[in-house]
Amino acid sequence: MSTTKDKYYWAQLRAALTAGQWSSQFPATAPNGTRLSWSELFRKFNKHCKGYLDVTEVASQTHALALLLSSKSIEDDDNDKADGAEYALDIGDECILPEERQPEAQTGYETLKKLESSNFDTLNFALAYYAYALGNPSECLAHLGKVPDVVHVQNHIPLPETLRASSMTLTLPPTTDSSISSASASVFSDASISIPEIRDGRAWALTETFRSLCLQGMSFEKLFSQDLRKAAKSYSAAIPLLIIVESETTAAVAPTTSGKVDFAAFTRFRELWRWVERLIWRAVVLASRTSNVLEGESTLWTWFGHYSTCSSYWPSNFRTGHRSAISVLYLRALIIRHGHAPPPTRISKPPLWLSVARGVVQEYRAILSVSTKNTKVEEFVDLCVGIWEASGAVGEYAGWVLDVLWWATRMTFNSYRILRHMTRLLHVSGDINLAKRTLRLYVQVVSKAWQAGDAGVGVDADTNQKWVETLVYGIRLLCKNASSLSGLDGIEDVREAESLIEKAYSRLDKEDNVLCASLLLAEGVCQSVYALKQQDSHLRGPRLVEAHALIQRSIDTHPTASAYYHLALSFARYGKQQDMQQAIVNAGLAVEHDSNDIRYWHLLGLLSAATEEWEAAQITLETAVSMEQAPVDIGLPEQGVEGAVLLDVPHTNGRAPIDGLPPTGNGHLNGSGSDEVSLVYLLGKDEQSIPPAADLLRPAQDQVYPSLSQRFEEVLQLRMTQIALAEIVEGAEGAAEKLPEIFTWIADRKGTSSQTQTARSSLDGGRAPTMELKSPSELVLPPPSIPDIPEEPDERRYSLATPASPSTINGSVDLLPVPPIPITISPATPDEQPNVAQVLEEKPKGIDSSEKDRERTIKRQGLDTHDRDASTSKKVQQMLKSQVHKSGARISTISKKIGNGVVRNGSLRRSTSTPDFHAVLRNTSYQASSIHSRTRLSSLTKPADSVVSESPPPPPSAILAPQTRLNHRTARETRLLSDVWLMSAATFRRLGKIEQAKGAIQEAEVRDESNPGVWVQLGLYHVALGHRQEAIDAFQKALFISPDNVPASVHMCRLYLSGDAPSSDNVDLAAGMLGHLTRGAGWDVPEAWYYLAKAYAAQGRHQQERECLSLALSLSESRGVREISAALGWCL
Repeated sequence: MSTTKDKYYWAQLRAALTAGQWSSQFPATAPNGTRLSWSELFRKFNKHCKGYLDVTEVASQTHALALLLSSKSIEDDDNDKADGAEYALDIGDECILPEERQPEAQTGYETLKKLESSNFDTLNFALAYYAYALGNPSECLAHLGKVPDVVHVQNHIPLPETLRASSMTLTLPPTTDSSISSASASVFSDASISIPEIRDGRAWALTETFRSLCLQGMSFEKLFSQDLRKAAKSYSAAIPLLIIVESETTAAVAPTTSGKVDFAAFTRFRELWRWVERLIWRAVVLASRTSNVLEGESTLWTWFGHYSTCSSYWPSNFRTGHRSAISVLYLRALIIRHGHAPPPTRISKPPLWLSVARGVVQEYRAILSVSTKNTKVEEFVDLCVGIWEASGAVGEYAGWVLDVLWWATRMTFNSYRILRHMTRLLHVSGDINLAKRTLRLYVQVVSKAWQAGDAGVGVDADTNQKWVETLVYGIRLLCKNASSLSGLDGIEDVREAESLIEKAYSRLDKEDNVLCASLLLAEGVCQSVYALKQQDSHLRGPRLVEAHALIQRSIDTHPTASAYYHLALSFARYGKQQDMQQAIVNAGLAVEHDSNDIRYWHLLGLLSAATEEWEAAQITLETAVSMEQAPVDIGLPEQGVEGAVLLDVPHTNGRAPIDGLPPTGNGHLNGSGSDEVSLVYLLGKDEQSIPPAADLLRPAQDQVYPSLSQRFEEVLQLRMTQIALAEIVEGAEGAAEKLPEIFTWIADRKGTSSQTQTARSSLDGGRAPTMELKSPSELVLPPPSIPDIPEEPDERRYSLATPASPSTINGSVDLLPVPPIPITISPATPDEQPNVAQVLEEKPKGIDSSEKDRERTIKRQGLDTHDRDASTSKKVQQMLKSQVHKSGARISTISKKIGNGVVRNGSLRRSTSTPDFHAVLRNTSYQASSIHSRTRLSSLTKPADSVVSESPPPPPSAILAPQTRLNHRTARETRLLSDVWLMSAATFRRLGKIEQAKGAIQEAEVRDESNPGVWVQLGLYHVALGHRQEAIDAFQKALFISPDNVPASVHMCRLYLSGDAPSSDNVDLAAGMLGHLTRGAGWDVPEAWYYLAKAYAAQGRHQQERECLSLALSLSESRGVREISAALGWCL
């Protein structure tokens, strides 16, 4: 009959063996609490558990062998490489004794051989352990071959006398691993799980089983290195047992209330975890050479999944060498499998697999240690950047990578690789200032390293190629940032970019055409931005010519889409090199090289409109919009991924290429039924080191995907260009009909908010504004009335009055006179407000219609039959047609929904009535802004001689549909939303709806009170009402906010020069302002030169007047529907 001490010492022996604390002096305790050494534990066990001397001997010899093996490392838990630079891939001398200790182990081995035991399985497991440790894998396999079924765990549990008769069946959880038939049945025979003896016995039996399966697989690897099928089969047999371990053993290692894992339970099963970890390590390395990484059901991903589950319960200092290798292979597999990132057009949230990758990153990050030159940390950083690139390279999702990079700066010292990555990720995430500082630090670190190398000290610097690539990226970064600033702001960045160009040339490989072309392009962009920022009329022309030549040389060296784009910008820019037809040709080539970039299509549309190819411009812009709405193709790459091992093998009809592994699907990457399939392996068959992580990163010359906010801005600018084009082609009514679409799109992309902005200092009241963009359901427009008179399909009214683009520096100045158009057609603008119409239709007296104007008029009248663009290549035209046909149905459906009853029948029909945009404004809660609440403005809202209806009273609060919280908006996005409202205000004003224009201006100020365009539009509002002084005050406020604002300066000088006899003071003031403007920001604005000519005429300077008029006429000939600098900027 079993006694209490019998059960107790069985439990103590099993607990000591399972814990695996072989070097501990006191691994167990007596019932009275006295600590027991290993020898005393064995003596006590033999005393109280009669008839189990064989169990004691096997345990004693196992303890002795474990002590010998652990002499190389503390508790056999730290197996990291001494140099910290290599990852453990080869078996090497893992679990093999050094030569000087083998005689001692041989004695124990012979002792076990002579032992006669009824516990046959346990004895053979111990003998196999000794045989492998002595370097005899063949004997190890022979001993394991004597065990009928290694995976039948319950057969390996020695039981006390009273429990040997008890047995119940425990069925394994179901598994999909059909290839392991021996493990699919019941492998456990277990008494009640609550019995301590059985529980402890099963834990040690699992430990012995995992150890035996691992040693069996390692023996196969050593004996059959050219045929890994047997080793793979042996490791795969442990998968059902891993499910048992994960479902039961890990339950004892539960997180505490603080969220941290309690590793006290881990120590109870330390020996079990050692062999589980070693088996997974070998299985992962083997699967990396034999399993297709592109197949989601392959054995490799099965092992990675088990590793993620088990390793979450291990302390960070446990088996760091093996786990480092597994983590690196795991991250590389994720990058290769998902490396073909989808176009960023429709990326709205991170992919699901990214959470798995970040879990691996966090775990591996805890393993790495601090070092002066920590190669593993740098490799880890490369892998994190590769994960981010594979997930779409979206700037908004780079925060976690930046956290890793900041952490890495503390783990190593002045790593140029980390600084290089930080520069790029800080830039794409929107932190420009910190990106510039990091770039400067990178330049200093690498430059000092080269100086040290020249002085005879070992060189630890970046390669010449990476150096040039990083500097090219930095040059483009600095120039892009400088071009987005007004006036002379940013000129220092351009000068810094010039210095980087010199540094890049000092290390440039002249034989590398790709690198040479990228540097030439960067230099050309730098020269063009410098010419525009320097505001020196004498140096501007030569710099622009030099920039044009550099960009042309870049294309001659190695053509890229970006180079063609910038060459098109150079041809479109006013100067000696201006050629609009060549600009269109190069924009078309940019589209051919990269048809997924909306900016290339946008430029092609703007240039087509500038040459009055209206239909081609419409189709191009519609194609770009449809691309933004198109679904994303996330197919796998056809040519695989750099850094992976590719192999062509015949189709395997659904079976895995290696016998004994779980099925891996049909092996096709894209589901095709071809007989050939490309297999991608993480490691080569004989490869004993992991390739550098840098091989998985995208080349630096590849264009960086725009962030979500940048993508939003690009598409919004594109849609604003569509509105401007619609006003040119269809008149203000056509633009008004399309405006609801842009507001609906904004609501769909950015959502709505009940709290848009906080209270501003400029508000008179204390309430926060509640005006907001409406959801699509709230943008309901009344259906316009259809006139009784049928429209002539071939007769349309075209206006050269460009819609307002109030946020631009060189934007098209609204309400400025344009040359008369000899088209006799009923005006589209309502005639109810004659005083406003006269202001809107005022024509200049100084510029007469030329012969070219009449030719352009003929082209407009023949729009339907005009050849689109002879210079655009046939390939671009085919792409345009294809995109339009594919997206035509979708666009038509969306248009019908937005129109709310408006029927177009596929033509450019236009009704004489316009949508009532006041309904849009009424749907917002009323809140006084700093414009319409001012005393001066409120006194003018009801002038006695005004025919304009007064604003409606604030509507009562309405019950609105549940609103989603608005995403965080950047300052640029806020400015663009304000500009959209200002565009609406300009359209309302041209339609004669003055009060609705005023409401739209108020909405624009709520979005961005620092927008100078708000005050420009307010000034034009007063001009329409005849309030001269109030208009001047508004323009002055705009200039106070932005001294270089071109529209404000031109409109104010226009008022100074108005009237029959303007005062000499006003004329001199206008001449001075316009002279300064034309030397700087307004050097290519025709209206500025025209009014400067009027000022010179008033001063009697007729020679200067003629020069200014000639220049104004030349500039007006290439004027488009919007300024390229406002819609796209002058560089990428």
